[in-house]
Amino acid sequence: MSATTAIWIVIAWFAIFLTLGQNVATVLFGAGIVGIALYIGTGPLGGIIGPDTFYTASIYSLSIVPLYLLMAQMLLRGGIINDLFQVGHRMSGYRRFPLGVATIVTGSLLGAVSGSGAASSASLAAVASPELEKLGYTRRFSLSIAAVAGSLSAIVPPSLIMIIYGSLTSVPIGHLFIGAIGPAVLCILIYVVCLKVFGETRHDAQADGTVPDEPEPADSRRKSRNAFLFVVTLMVVVFGGIYGGIITVAEAGAIGAFTAMVGMIAMRRVSRQDIFLALSESVKITAALMMLVLGAKIFARFLTFSRLPNELIAVMEPVLANPGLVAVILLAVFFLAGMFLESAAVIVLLVPIILPLLKVANIDLLWFGVSASTMIALGLLTPPVGLASFAAASAANHPASQVFRGATIFAVAAGVIVTALLLVFPSIVTWLPAQMR
Repeated sequence: MSATTAIWIVIAWFAIFLTLGQNVATVLFGAGIVGIALYIGTGPLGGIIGPDTFYTASIYSLSIVPLYLLMAQMLLRGGIINDLFQVGHRMSGYRRFPLGVATIVTGSLLGAVSGSGAASSASLAAVASPELEKLGYTRRFSLSIAAVAGSLSAIVPPSLIMIIYGSLTSVPIGHLFIGAIGPAVLCILIYVVCLKVFGETRHDAQADGTVPDEPEPADSRRKSRNAFLFVVTLMVVVFGGIYGGIITVAEAGAIGAFTAMVGMIAMRRVSRQDIFLALSESVKITAALMMLVLGAKIFARFLTFSRLPNELIAVMEPVLANPGLVAVILLAVFFLAGMFLESAAVIVLLVPIILPLLKVANIDLLWFGVSASTMIALGLLTPPVGLASFAAASAANHPASQVFRGATIFAVAAGVIVTALLLVFPSIVTWLPAQMR
C-alpha cells in the first residue's frame, strides 16, 4: 500500500477513536501498528514492536518520573496545598488583590511539587476560591484564578512534560528544568498584571477588599509556617543542586522523594495508609505515562516508514529559511493541541512528527521544549476542553464556560507577550542552562 493511503487511514483512525473517547496511548499504539502493517505488512511487526518497547521502557531519563511523582504525592498527602495557601493568606494581610497574587504564587510553588496542572487547579479551587470570594472576587473569577495558578504546573519544574520531552529529544532534562524558570517568572508577572487590570469583583464587595483578621490558633500558624519552610528548603536543595552541578536530575529526584517522605513522617502529617496511597498513585501515573511514551515510540516508527516528517519538511520548505516563523507556527500548533488534549499526550503525539523539522530549521531544541511547554500550559486554560479550567470548575461544581471566560484573558495575554519575548530574547530560556556546570 502506498504511503499516502496508509497515512490517510491512520489519520482517520486517530479522528474516529479519539472522538469515541479512547485513551490517547491506546490510539497511538493502534495507529502505529495499523500503519506499519499497512505499509510493510504484518511479518516484521514482532521484530519491530518488541525491541522498540524494550528499548523505550529502558530509557534512563524516564526512570526519574516515579521519583518526582512520589515526592509530589507525599507532599500532597501531607496537606501541603492548604498550608502554602494559608501562609500566602496571612502574608497578603487578608486583602483582596494581594491574596490573588498569593494564590498565583502558591500555584507556582505547588507546580514545583505536583507537575499536574489539572490536579493543582482542582486543589486550589477547593482551598483558595472560597477565600477569594469572601474578599470580594466573583465566584467565576476566583475559580479562574485557581485555574491559572494551577496551570503553572506545566511550566514550573519538575514538569513531567519536560521530562518526557527530554527523553524523546535527548535534551538534558536538568537544562529544561532550569531553562523554564525565566518563562515561568514571566507568566507569573503577566498573570499578576491581568489580575490587577481585569479583576472582577462583586457589587457588594468592600472597596478596599479586606475582611477582619480572623484569629488563628498558634499551632495552626506554626504548622503551616513549618510546611512552607520545608517546601522552600526542598526546592532549593533539589534545584540548587541541579543548577550547581552537584547532583544529577535523577539524584535530585531521589533526594526529593526521600526527603519528602521522611519530612512528612517526621512532622506526623501522613499515616501508613497515606504512604501506601502515595506509592500506589505514583505507580499508576508512571504506568500511564509509560504507556503514552511506548505508544508514541510505535507511532514514531510508522512515521519513519511513511516519511511523513520528510513530507512535512517539503511542505514547510518555503519558510524554512525563517526559523522564527517556523517556530511561531509550531508553537501555535502546540497551543491548539493543549486546548484539546492532556499535556503529556500533546508532547508524545507531536514531538516525533516535528523533531526532524526542528533540526532542519536549526531551531534550538532546548528553547523549543521550554517554549512548547509554556504554550501547552496556556492551552490548559482555554476552551473547548482546557483541562485546568475544567478541573477548577468541576471541583467547585460551577459551569466551566464561566471559568473559561476569565481564564482565557490570562492565557491570551501571556501567550502574546511571552511568545514575543521568547522569540526576540531566546536567552530568557538558554542563559541559565548555559551557566550550569
